[in-house]
Amino acid sequence: MKAPSWQQMVVLMRRWHGRLGPLLLLPLLNSALTGVTYRLGKDWLGLERDQVHWLMVLHEGEWLGTPGKSLYVLSEAVGVIWLLGTGSVLAWNRFGPRLTGTKGKSIR
Repeated sequence: MKAPSWQQMVVLMRRWHGRLGPLLLLPLLNSALTGVTYRLGKDWLGLERDQVHWLMVLHEGEWLGTPGKSLYVLSEAVGVIWLLGTGSVLAWNRFGPRLTGTKGKSIR
């Protein structure tokens, strides 16, 4: 069996990047918004920990229970690493330097 070419790998990465991105949008948006709101509520608005703890419950996924919380945090971490990695490859493929052969034709 022949190994996939660079272009085939990019097509696969683009497909999976596009499929996983929308699935991770809400959990990552939840973490970003609740984390920032928690910190700003405490620091800028002078709210006590008890007043904003519900934001941390949402932020850390405590509302999912012990096994759910771990899966939530793990899936977010793996998802961010995946999206950053594939997004970097896709951006490099689109905007990076073009490799050319001896006749000036692109070899990518």
